[in-house]
Order: sequence, then structure tokens, then C-alpha cells
Amino acid sequence: MNRWLRALVPYAMVAVIGGPVALVLRNYYRDPGRHSGALSWAHPQVWVLGAAGLLLAWVGFHLARARGAAMGFSRVSELAKAGGGVRSVVAPLPVALRIVALGAMIVALARPQTYRTITREVDSIDIMIVLDLSKSMEETDMARGEPLVQTDRLDAAQRVIRRFIAGREGDRVGLTVFAQQAMLQCPLTSDMKILDQVVADLALDDIPAMGTAIGDGLGLGLASLRRSDAKSKIVILLSDGENNVSTQMTPQQAAEVAFDDRVKVFTVLVGAEDGPRQFGNTVNPATLRNIAQVTGGMFFKATDFKELELGFETVRKELDKTRRVEQERKKDAELWVLPLAIALALIGLDVLLARTWLRRFP
Repeated sequence: MNRWLRALVPYAMVAVIGGPVALVLRNYYRDPGRHSGALSWAHPQVWVLGAAGLLLAWVGFHLARARGAAMGFSRVSELAKAGGGVRSVVAPLPVALRIVALGAMIVALARPQTYRTITREVDSIDIMIVLDLSKSMEETDMARGEPLVQTDRLDAAQRVIRRFIAGREGDRVGLTVFAQQAMLQCPLTSDMKILDQVVADLALDDIPAMGTAIGDGLGLGLASLRRSDAKSKIVILLSDGENNVSTQMTPQQAAEVAFDDRVKVFTVLVGAEDGPRQFGNTVNPATLRNIAQVTGGMFFKATDFKELELGFETVRKELDKTRRVEQERKKDAELWVLPLAIALALIGLDVLLARTWLRRFP
């Protein structure tokens, strides 16, 4: 057989094996009856590993043969007449199998997957949660669990917020925190998972904690809602009620602004009205009750979560809703299993041939 033709045989084997594999994968990924979503690749950067296939071909088809073991024989002409036989022609088959297996493995590593876009219309209102992060929230006068275990006020407030947003669908919720000053921690969002993580990560040292500016916190929350296009807006204010700093506005002034903006404020008292005071702090439910009364909202205690839920939903039913169109991208299927199975099958065949019919000696 011509030397150049013999050199092309290994590459022809790669084409003969790889062609059907590529066709199977192409039809599998393009079958609309099997996968409803559009195909995407989670790790497209692994395509650069395709260069490893060229390296493997060079080593397996050329370099390895040049360095192969040789045996001296005096009658070379007689061997040439006998010919190499079928095995000598298909000797590169194991390497060809490895190259195609590598290609299938790269496809699997790129992690093909399909997504579908779900469009739905929801009735929505915008909710801004305003949370007290002052030093007094460090006091451990709240209880949780069975048996009851004392916990600090911030932990109790975080549990109330996380329970509240856990089942919130359609509504947009944001978070403002305050102590000596106020800060927007999370703008209005419909992604409750992100908001839940933000709430869970809150700590008293996120902002200067020496002071409680309830009016400033409520005012910033109202300012954030003012940029919203929703027909109805709500504020849920969680604090121990003890206001001792007023940089921008007092709690009364903030309540009057909320009334003018037609924003109902639900206030939640975080802290026991009776019990030991570790830092000499007190709770002031009167401030929170007044804010709720002025704005047409309701007053609750952090331990009355069921009442808070019931009261909120009762008021929510009476509010005008904003009709919003939401689009959600959901994963439809993971499609890396088939190319991985093909790669493993080819590697298994390679090992089988290399140890049996195409075994090299020595």
C-alpha cells in the first residue's frame, strides 16, 4: 500500500467513527419532540480542549509509530511480499477510538442543556421592608423554639421577614435598614431567594449602630417606593420603637408623608414589653402604634406572625393591584449524559481491542 495512502487511513477511521457519532448527537440535540427549549452550553470555554484531539492524533498516528519497537530480520524482501495483513491496516483503530471519545467527552464537559421561558401575568403590589439595626436590637429578650430559647431581637426580626417573603409570589419586595442612619439594602425585586439571602446575612455592624432613627428609615423606604409605578404600595416596619435620632425627619413626620403618599405602614414591635434589659434599653410600642394608625396600617408584635399574615392579606385584598407580565427562564433538561455514554463506550471498545485482537507485541 502506498505510504501516503497508509498515512491517511488513521484519519479516515476517525472520520468513519466520528461522523455517525456527530450525526447522532446533532439529531439528538435538534429533536423538537425530545427537548422543548433552546439549546445552550453551560461551559463553552471547554471547546478549546479540541486542540488536545490534534495532539492525540499526532502522538498516536505518527510519533508513537516512529518510536515503536523494531526487530532485526535478514530477509526483509520476503516480509514485504507477505504483506501486513488486515491487522496492520487497522492497527491505528484504538487511537482513532480515543480521539472520537475525547470529542464526545468535550461535548459532555461543555454541559449542553435546554431552557424554556415561562411568561405569566400576576397581580402585584410593591412592599418595602424597613428594619431596625440599632444597638438595642442586640438585646436577648425574645424567645424561639420548643423548648423556648432566648434569642436577640435581630434574630427574631430576621425570622419574621424570612417567613413573610418565603411564600410571596408576584409582589415585589425591597429592604431598607436603619440605625443611626438609613440605607437601602435591597431595591424592589421579585427574586425572593436573593432577598432571603440578603436578610439572612444582615448584622448589626452593617451601619453605625449607636442610634435609632425610625423616621429616617421610614422616610428612605417611602422615597424608594415613590420611584415605583405600582398602584398600591406597603411598608412593613420592624423595630423596638425607641426613636432617639432624627436627622431628616421624625417618626411622626414620616408617618404623615406615608399618609400623603397613600402608603399603609404595618409596624411590628421587636422586643418584650416586660422583662430584663441587658443594656438599659426599653421598647416603645406607642411610636409604632401611632405610625400604623396615622397611615391606616396595623400594629403587631413579632411573636404574632399569624396575625401579621392575616392582617396583611386582608388589607392586600382591598388594594388596587398592578398587572405585570413576568418572564422566568427555567431549565428544561440536562443533555450531557448521551455524549458521556458514547465516550465511555468508545473507551471500553478501545481497551478491549488493545488487549485482544490488536494487542501489540512486544
